[in-house]
Amino acid sequence: MTWGKDRGAGQTWAVNAEGGIGRLSSSAIALSSSARVDPQQEHPKAPHRPTSDRQLYVEMSDRGAALIEMALVLPLLLMLLFGIVSTGVAYNHQLSLTHAAREAGRWGATLPVTNYASMDAWLAAVEERSVQSATGSLAPGTPGLYVCIAYVYPNGVSTTDQTSRIVNGTVTTGATCFADGRPDDERRVQVHVMRDVDFNALVFQRALTLDSEGVNRFEAALGF
Repeated sequence: MTWGKDRGAGQTWAVNAEGGIGRLSSSAIALSSSARVDPQQEHPKAPHRPTSDRQLYVEMSDRGAALIEMALVLPLLLMLLFGIVSTGVAYNHQLSLTHAAREAGRWGATLPVTNYASMDAWLAAVEERSVQSATGSLAPGTPGLYVCIAYVYPNGVSTTDQTSRIVNGTVTTGATCFADGRPDDERRVQVHVMRDVDFNALVFQRALTLDSEGVNRFEAALGF
């Protein structure tokens, strides 16, 4: 049955199966309106589900492949991360050692020996300055700790003007920290600092030895 509305007359009519036309009552109009179904309600959207066992198998296979790829890539990423962190730590310690050797050498080169009771006390003061300048990289108990300070003057003969060195608190007369190739008639201050640092890349670990050397011409007034 087809029905419509005459806008001019304000009446509702219907065409039946035999082609006849007739008016509809108010109750018939209401019944016809309620009987119409919204197309979206008639076919509600169903949640996505695999249409077949094969599709379900493909989805599970993709998830398994992603897990395998993660298991292969994750160790490499962790190795890279640990390696970057270890390299940064080692580089920071190396900068501290370089600064300590330079600072202690320059400070000792302008520090008169006569300011102290003996050469041993002078060497101990420069050694302490190098440890302080390292900002913790040469703290007591550091693995592989080595701090050497030397007053070098091969031509010197007096106890306050001859070659002497101190290594981790022990003074030795006539010894230097390293060969610097300077002339025998030149007074100078040598500084050599060392320490160990662990390099850790997860599966690869190794202890690295960091060191720094410095030599400065002794220029203190009345330096002996």
